[in-house]
Amino acid sequence: MDIIAILSVKSLHKSSVDAIVGDILVGDTDISTLWEITCGDDPRLVWHAVWVMEVLCKKERSLLLPYRRKIVEKILAGNCEDGELRLWLNISLMLLSETKDIDVDLLNFSLDNICNMRLPVAVRAVCIKIAYQLCKREPELLKELQAVLSMLDMKDEPPAIKCGVKKVMAKK
Repeated sequence: MDIIAILSVKSLHKSSVDAIVGDILVGDTDISTLWEITCGDDPRLVWHAVWVMEVLCKKERSLLLPYRRKIVEKILAGNCEDGELRLWLNISLMLLSETKDIDVDLLNFSLDNICNMRLPVAVRAVCIKIAYQLCKREPELLKELQAVLSMLDMKDEPPAIKCGVKKVMAKK
């Protein structure tokens, strides 16, 4: 399978994503090839490759565990497009269940960006979920999360943020 040719199309279809994921799962395509594409300079290729990685993570998280730290580094670098950032954050959220440690860098990023109005709502909502998942591992950190969430003016927030905050506050 020519993964670069498939990912280079203007509009990538879900069936193509599923085909690449299937090839990786059966061992016909190496995940390292996909990772290398995410490190490239072509924004369309990168975006499509990250989407494939997100779908792959939903099916077999263990394949992405070796890349966990590199994914966090991509998030922290701050040079991702908003949609790409959301996908990387979704992958990081899924990988949290595979580890017990608290990734302080990811936690700080999430806490710092919950209130960042320049970011899309979808990114901020995932930051709330990540922050909660990490903070609940150390109960003292939940107070910090609550402090950050209390800074939000809920009457001005979109439904996705209101819902995320409500769920976190209900679980505290």
